[in-house]
Amino acid sequence: MRWPLALALFLAGCGGRGELYLEALKPLPLVSTGSALVQVVPQTRRAVVVTPGETTPGALTLTAGARLARRVPGTELVAVLTGTPREPKLDLVDAFTGAVETLEVPGYFDTITWSQDGQFGVLAYASGAASGLVARNLNEVGLFSVALRTVTRLQLDTESLAPRAIVFGPEEPNRRLVAVTLERGVAVFDALHPEVAPRRISLRPPGSTLESSVAEAVFARSARWLFLRASNLDDVIVVELGPEVGAPVSASLNFVAGGQGLTDIEAPPDTMGDTVLAVYAASRDAWLLDARGIQDNAKRLAMTTSARSVSLLSGNRALFWDGSSTSLTAWDMNDGRSGTVQLDGTFSLPLVVPSLDKAVFALPSATGGAALSTVTVVEETNRLRLKLQSIQLAQPFTAAAFDSATQRLFFTVSNTATLVTMSLGTLQLSEVSLDVPATGLHYLPQGDWLVAEHAGTLFGDVTVLPAGSTDRTQARRYRDFAFTDDLNRPGDAP
Repeated sequence: MRWPLALALFLAGCGGRGELYLEALKPLPLVSTGSALVQVVPQTRRAVVVTPGETTPGALTLTAGARLARRVPGTELVAVLTGTPREPKLDLVDAFTGAVETLEVPGYFDTITWSQDGQFGVLAYASGAASGLVARNLNEVGLFSVALRTVTRLQLDTESLAPRAIVFGPEEPNRRLVAVTLERGVAVFDALHPEVAPRRISLRPPGSTLESSVAEAVFARSARWLFLRASNLDDVIVVELGPEVGAPVSASLNFVAGGQGLTDIEAPPDTMGDTVLAVYAASRDAWLLDARGIQDNAKRLAMTTSARSVSLLSGNRALFWDGSSTSLTAWDMNDGRSGTVQLDGTFSLPLVVPSLDKAVFALPSATGGAALSTVTVVEETNRLRLKLQSIQLAQPFTAAAFDSATQRLFFTVSNTATLVTMSLGTLQLSEVSLDVPATGLHYLPQGDWLVAEHAGTLFGDVTVLPAGSTDRTQARRYRDFAFTDDLNRPGDAP
């Protein structure tokens, strides 16, 4: 019998303390910050912090009822939804200092969506999620200000149920717009002025009875426009937002036409003016559409094969692809140059690195077996050339982590315990063998650590080593750390 199981059985029979372990331990998924890993164990009310270089993990006491843990971007903070349906809470764990703050929350929310800079989070309900409540108002959200440590209740006042997605607009001098996409429309509010009622925007064109739901929302980089892609519509819905501060933002709609079969939209760089980039699978083209609908300002890229997705590269360039195809297309939206390349097989979702004009595609099966293909967009006089380089893999690609500062990709393949480091700039490779295969990877920039997560136990099993190291003696394995501090519980708060 493994000692964690024996320990669990022992604790379950320890009189009053055994009441804590009447349920099987089910830790939440690991959360990585910049310097540590955090494992939340709801049944023991613990947040276990694993810091590379330290021999023993630390344990912090949480409010009962933990059900979701998410890192606040760019910080050492982990937000944990806790409490009961009658008394919901938000615990804020600082993985660096070991402090835990508990905040009141206006609803028993299921999800958290963060702004990219980590200044705000929106707490919302997931439609159909089990909560222990007979009735819930799915039309309300909670706005969490990280700096102020406040959670403000907002009523969206729409006929829709739960939000589909939450999108933050760019920073402005005196406001920060947030769009909440819904089944039948979108609601926009200002995170810097949560006391102002949200603006409700319906998507139905005048005189139309067609039901459309929002599939995607993108803010323009100027925050003047909100672009929407909706079901059953090929037009891009353009919402022109007013400059109001301290009052509900004004909004006017325009439906901008391009091709057929709209599948993706993106906000181009500011250098392209007030435009939106749209991808159409059915007509096999991409359009740069004027936000005001002026057709003379539109630009079109005709493609030989259909594309469904787009990502921006550096400058005015964009990369298009379809996961069910082998074709990639690059386009310079400013001067019209383009280029195409064929991969050796279909691929999974790529890693796009705009600063290198490069994308990495994992091919589970290709000519010669599994592969990792890199595509670099290179400028030539009359076209864009897509330079293809491939790395042969012994098995299909599985887990990965990326260091954006040094442009290193760390990855593993199935059925092996080998960890690979690849420099995206030079494609130089190095390998190190672990004790067991990794099912997940985490990169911790503070200290330049790489963490490999292993399967096979619910109680925690990771290997930590310096990123890029080829010396396995530098690796340290932490096992069964979900039990940290479980025999030392005097003074636990009720």
